[in-house]
Amino acid sequence: MLIRKNTKAFKTILQLFQQVQHRENREKFIRVFITRAGNSVHERISTFSIPENGALYYNMTFATILTHLESSDRPLHVSDELPGLYFFHSSLNSAWDESPFEFDEVLINEFSTLPELPLPRKKEKVEKFVLPTAITKSTGEPGKKEKTPSTVTKTIREKKEVAQPAFGLKKKIQFTDLQRVVFREAKMNKQEVLNYYSQIAVYLLPYLKDRPQSVRISDIRAGSSVSLTTRSLFGNHADSIPEWIKTKELTIDKEKADWMLCNDKEHLMLCIEQGGIELHSFLSRTATLPYPDYSVISIDAPDSELSKAITVALALKEITDGLQLPSFIMTDGKSGLQVFLPLSPSTSFKKSSHIAKDICRLVRLKIPDLVTIHGLQMDTYGKVILDYSLNEEGHGAITPYSLIAVDGAVVTIAAPLFWTEVNEDVKMEHFHPATIFKRLKQSGDPFATLFKKKINSDELLERITKNYAFLF
Repeated sequence: MLIRKNTKAFKTILQLFQQVQHRENREKFIRVFITRAGNSVHERISTFSIPENGALYYNMTFATILTHLESSDRPLHVSDELPGLYFFHSSLNSAWDESPFEFDEVLINEFSTLPELPLPRKKEKVEKFVLPTAITKSTGEPGKKEKTPSTVTKTIREKKEVAQPAFGLKKKIQFTDLQRVVFREAKMNKQEVLNYYSQIAVYLLPYLKDRPQSVRISDIRAGSSVSLTTRSLFGNHADSIPEWIKTKELTIDKEKADWMLCNDKEHLMLCIEQGGIELHSFLSRTATLPYPDYSVISIDAPDSELSKAITVALALKEITDGLQLPSFIMTDGKSGLQVFLPLSPSTSFKKSSHIAKDICRLVRLKIPDLVTIHGLQMDTYGKVILDYSLNEEGHGAITPYSLIAVDGAVVTIAAPLFWTEVNEDVKMEHFHPATIFKRLKQSGDPFATLFKKKINSDELLERITKNYAFLF
């Protein structure tokens, strides 16, 4: 039976997956299965029936299911013959039951307040399933015991886990799970993620220095960022916190916590080792939390139509040039752009937000048929959304040169651009770990002068009010 996406039943199932996606024991709440291409749920294989690889297959399948739930090309069904067993179909494989899953009663009880809860299923006995292995030739040497393929695989895996990457760090960090797949479609593992951040550190660290961070951890699917505190990174395992780690006690959103600051390569790599993928930097530094260094305007393209976002960005540049306001632009690695406006010292978040909002209003006045402003009650269909809501204390923006936690064929980067590059040729997939270092070597960092350029915020607001306020 099909479960339509606009129903409460479907929305509850999606919410259940999103609620448990970052839990360590999520397999106790939701069981996932694998089916061979062309087969049905009757021939499903429990991910944890595969010795030694159960956790890997569970994580990959869980991520796939969450992607299907959030997409529009995989209709969700519940089995009529096996109540409580859910699966997907694609338009190309209408007979193939993809990615079956089921809920445990424990999860249903915990989220009993949600509407139209799915049917739970009792846990069945899991029978061992052995993955097929390659056949190896016998050496024929008498008295020599040969290793079976599974033993060879295990030995190789153990060696890979033991071998530590050389990142030239001054402090010791034990890197783990190096072969774990982080970006499934791009086939990028944790070792490669660590390699990227080790190489980009010299360019990345200036945008992290003395700033609280939030990060997307482990699961690259949708989910809220977590604060970069010792509690979020290490939980209650205080004994696993390195002695050399440096933290700063901060009260943010009325909550006091020990924040880890990525002021050097060692702290950055520790963050990535603990599961960090996408980094978000606060707009202000720890010593001056109420005063941001820059204001940020997001330009969000509808339906990934980046060309529309580029048109809006160029209109915004005309306005900032007219106001004699320096501006910097970068891709957000997804489908939009972000503009940074450097501010004078002691500019409050209130003034920063006011500046960003007024510039958004001026852009909308310039091209009203193409632009809408986030939070305003107006028609948004097919329009580019200008968003200034990040300009609040305790909020962060994607850090320049951060990897973006979106699983696609190419792992993208939040890439700073020169304004001369902002044209219809810009594509998100052009900026990835294989191209960014050549680009930096040839052209340098477009944001190199971000912290050197400042504006007089009070004088700018006075000019906008005097010359343009009557238009608002």
